[in-house]
Amino acid sequence: WKAQYARDRDGKPMPFELVQQALEQTAPFEVFTLRAMIAVPYFEKALYELSEEDIVNREKVIALADEVEKRICGGLSARPLLSVPHIMSDESSCYYHGYVLAEMAVRQTRAYFLDKFGHLTDNSAIGPALTEKYWQCGNGEPFLGLVEAMTGAPLTSKAWVADLEEPLDQQIAKARAMYDAAVARESAPADVESLNMRLICSDGDTTLSDSQTDGGIAAAAAKFEAYVRKRFFEGGAGGKL
Repeated sequence: WKAQYARDRDGKPMPFELVQQALEQTAPFEVFTLRAMIAVPYFEKALYELSEEDIVNREKVIALADEVEKRICGGLSARPLLSVPHIMSDESSCYYHGYVLAEMAVRQTRAYFLDKFGHLTDNSAIGPALTEKYWQCGNGEPFLGLVEAMTGAPLTSKAWVADLEEPLDQQIAKARAMYDAAVARESAPADVESLNMRLICSDGDTTLSDSQTDGGIAAAAAKFEAYVRKRFFEGGAGGKL
């Protein structure tokens, strides 16, 4: 999508060097995000397995959180487990299990689409597939069944783990190939008006643009862009975007 939409004022796509730089700075550390996510469910599981006597023992709960962090994250976390608000409220307990499962589903679905279609951005086949398999049924189907119906395979962590295990040089090479293919496709940008939505851009209580009165989404966005450029970049506060 960066090759298609991240363009400068002359219409040139973001240089691949910036895409590569972002990968080099983030990809090697993605596993820490995974570890931080799964640490919460592991802690909750251990917490709810405590005896009634121990679960109200402040020192034992703190020690348990520290033990889980060291075991899952490799050390005490910059975001202590007991600072996660979901754990402290009964209506949001076990929410992180859902976050982990959702990320697994995203990775598996993305891998499925890439294998089937070769690209994602502006692929008109993906929206209908998501609508049919994921959204149309509402809450009428179980989550695990949705993923299997879409991808043809039960939900697993395989795609997520594969992303994490892929060597950085291979990630860069794959990103380069996808970037070049996207530039070569030169597909027309998606028709934003087909979103059938109302866009209102505001600054506090002041409405800067409104797609309902300004001629559509693109026109409202352009009006907002002009406001930002005039206020922040043409009045001596900075240079061109």
